[in-house]
Amino acid sequence: MTLDLYCERLGPGLLAEPVNAATNAAFLLSALWIRTRARRLGVGGDRGIAGLTALVVAIGVGSALFHTFATPWALLADVLPILLFQLLFLWLYLRRRAAVGAAVAQVVVSLFLLATLASRTVPELLNGSLAYAPTLVVVLLLGWRELRRRHRPELLAAAVVFSLSLLMRSVDQLLCPWLPVGTHLVWHLLNAVVLALAAAALMPHSPRPQSAP
Repeated sequence: MTLDLYCERLGPGLLAEPVNAATNAAFLLSALWIRTRARRLGVGGDRGIAGLTALVVAIGVGSALFHTFATPWALLADVLPILLFQLLFLWLYLRRRAAVGAAVAQVVVSLFLLATLASRTVPELLNGSLAYAPTLVVVLLLGWRELRRRHRPELLAAAVVFSLSLLMRSVDQLLCPWLPVGTHLVWHLLNAVVLALAAAALMPHSPRPQSAP
């Protein structure tokens, strides 16, 4: 069964969404940027950052699979890495930046997961973009917190970019008559930026001092 969810797909076949498939390369570039930045700042061996980097790669691969095969299993390969990135990022932020206990962090992450799953029960609204409403709220709140307490703008910038990417995802079907390729490709490009900013928000400002041999 072929899932036809976006403007560009006009029929079955692996090459029915060439632009949507190709723009997933942006996620691979995002992962490369995160890895390079982590190494430059002396946190290349950080397992949390490495996990986020691997999930960014998985997001690109999973999305490319969906925009080629467009089957239910490919849809799962598309959405699951995105959810896992969100959960891991929130866990790392709560533990490292907010310095909350493991039990509290687990409760917050669980509540976020429940809210996200609940928002997916009405996929007909906003072309399915309602599923990302909890994410936008969380990133906005954390971004405001980061700016006020540490004067770090990465997360607030991520929230602004994510708002625009959600808009592009939501209007894809509405603009089909005027823009056959759709706007989902912009969702890919902007989200690659969002993921890079999110990962950067967990890294130090400047390179960590090297320990003496």
